[in-house]
Amino acid sequence: MNVAHSVTVRVFCGQEENENEVVNGLKLLFPLDLEKEKIAIKKQNALGFSDRKIAIFEVVLTKNRHVKAFLDNLLPKISGTDRQMLLRQLDSRIDDDANFFVRLEKETLAKRNELLVTDGGNCYHVRIKMAAYPSNKESAMKEMMKLLNQSFSSSKSTEE
Repeated sequence: MNVAHSVTVRVFCGQEENENEVVNGLKLLFPLDLEKEKIAIKKQNALGFSDRKIAIFEVVLTKNRHVKAFLDNLLPKISGTDRQMLLRQLDSRIDDDANFFVRLEKETLAKRNELLVTDGGNCYHVRIKMAAYPSNKESAMKEMMKLLNQSFSSSKSTEE
């Protein structure tokens, strides 16, 4: 059974940042060979405040096996403390269209390959379109609660 329809990960890279490091951090989120699987890392250029150049990188997964592999890789890597926080904040992290949102600290992932949930803006933005029926916030919250609890109990058992 599908737990999510799609995953979108987006990251902003300022002109003062190392673009390769930011893209490599993005790739660390995927347990797939993106090139082999023909999954594109899309790049857009934008201008920020004071004409500051910004590159926006985005990866979108829509195939069930890609989405499942991503979730199976991501969720167990989120610490128990961060998972508990996500569960407490679930209402504010899921919108009316059944999208779940989480931000992962950019520098911690890119430099140390560690996942740290953050509310800051210097991050990898993850949007997971939940496969919930009916497709609404309440159903999506129930499904995400199951996923977070399931990954929490499985990571606890592997730590013991």
